[in-house]
Amino acid sequence: MSEKRKTETGSTKSKDAFQAEFEALPLDEKFSRLFKMEAVTIGETINYIVDNSSKVFDKAVDAMNEFGRKAQADCAEKKESAKESKGKKAAEEADAG
Repeated sequence: MSEKRKTETGSTKSKDAFQAEFEALPLDEKFSRLFKMEAVTIGETINYIVDNSSKVFDKAVDAMNEFGRKAQADCAEKKESAKESKGKKAAEEADAG
């Protein structure tokens, strides 16, 4: 028998056993177990949202930092080209004068 079939069969058996056990419980115990499962599910959902939110926030911060680096590099280039232009203009004026 393949590994997948063994897993599916085991899963089906455990599911049937769980279902039979759950059906045998009194109503108040069913509600109690359902509430506990829901609480675990809500906790996992909150953790998932927090983890993914922090990842999105981290990516946004990285993008903003990259934008800042590019803007700073552009500004430095413009300052350098302005200095070069002033230097050339001063040299031309000195040659002409």
